[in-house]
Amino acid sequence: MRRFVVAIAPIIIGRMVWLTLVSVLIEARCPKHGLERFKVKIIRRFNIAHDQITPKITKKPIRGEISLLYVGRDVSNDEAKSYLIDYFREKGMMERIIQIRMMV
Repeated sequence: MRRFVVAIAPIIIGRMVWLTLVSVLIEARCPKHGLERFKVKIIRRFNIAHDQITPKITKKPIRGEISLLYVGRDVSNDEAKSYLIDYFREKGMMERIIQIRMMV
């Protein structure tokens, strides 16, 4: 029987240090509930192109929302955050968003 140890550790490439798991906390005004908070996890993948950003779109409970963001190894956290801002701007949600914060 094999046992696996899973740890979240920083990856050091050159002088840059990246964590393997980062999330973005988004706070938005909701007409129904007042304030809505949700997280989008950013997962760094090494089996995709080094500069690619791929969203994972949910099917449940609400179809068409982003739950994960797969990024390549050379994509910075700021580029992933700007991708999310552009995505929300295209969907027309940017005027409802109060705050976007990186959670490391």
